[in-house]
Amino acid sequence: MNEQLKKYIEGENWSFYGVIKYDELKDKLKEHEKHFEQWEKEGNAGSMEYLKNMQKDRFHPENKLPDINSIIVLGAWYSDEQKMCSIEEGDAQVARYAVGKDYHKVLKKKLIHLSDWLKEQNPLADTYISVDSGPTVDRVLAEAAGLGFFGKNSMIINPSKGSYFFIASVMTNLDLEATEKKRMPNCGDCRRCFDACPTGAIKAPGKIDANLCISYLTIENKEGIPEELREKVGNRIFGCDICQEVCPFNIGRANKQEVLIENLKGKYGAGEALDLKEILSMETDEQFTERFAGTPLMRAKRRGMIRNACVVAGNSGNKELIPYLEKVIEREEDGMLRGHAKWALGKLK
Repeated sequence: MNEQLKKYIEGENWSFYGVIKYDELKDKLKEHEKHFEQWEKEGNAGSMEYLKNMQKDRFHPENKLPDINSIIVLGAWYSDEQKMCSIEEGDAQVARYAVGKDYHKVLKKKLIHLSDWLKEQNPLADTYISVDSGPTVDRVLAEAAGLGFFGKNSMIINPSKGSYFFIASVMTNLDLEATEKKRMPNCGDCRRCFDACPTGAIKAPGKIDANLCISYLTIENKEGIPEELREKVGNRIFGCDICQEVCPFNIGRANKQEVLIENLKGKYGAGEALDLKEILSMETDEQFTERFAGTPLMRAKRRGMIRNACVVAGNSGNKELIPYLEKVIEREEDGMLRGHAKWALGKLK
């Protein structure tokens, strides 16, 4: 079964995988649940109440699959070396994971294929699939399955290839043989991610304050971006990769991070950079949907993307954006958007 499984996974263009026994995972899940409770209690979750609401299922996968026995954890590269856009020219950077089609949908289809394949091999097989939007602690599973180690920036880092990969999983009642786990290094005394984070969101190794994280501020956050943090957002219009870009495990690894799943490439989605003029000119939700349907950017919605575009425009120094910001103030009734546009105008004028 293991050789057949390996062959099937490779044929589906997953970058790598590991298998972990659920019994070996229980103690680790308990440990991480305690860390999560303390992290959430300290207010680090921002407005992401869904994390607390899903806690029981996240750390207790038996709630989703009562007879869980094994977990297949899969990784899929989403980035090679990315060309950095020029903020002065009116471009805004999109996080690497979001340049292609929505990975939740792309990878979920592949997980369904794998689930169906397992059931073909054994009609008694039962499964539960998850790409990180579900109640699954994907990084804990990935570490346990030997896909990498927890970095100080809270990312799972593969020591030979880096951290630019998605994590997905298939839980099953089948008794699969666990894969061999290699000994993992750690970050040692490296502090590059700490020092590079513009907002100081990394409070301690593995502890991120979402309220300060640019990824949270530009995606999950549904309110305004605090004024004292706007300049620090720089040209990041959707998400942020700074703590990964400076990581020694990622630098110079482009040839080892080949994107094997075609729809995850930028040419099929939003791409690496967005034109601020285009975003600021979007008057309706329909226009936004037509442009970004099927991509991760739908998560922020038109309102969030215009808010973000105002902040990046204010940081750009590009006076050509002034009339576009004035149009936002004239057009939008939303006080939050008007306020961000006025802030940007103040910066440019």
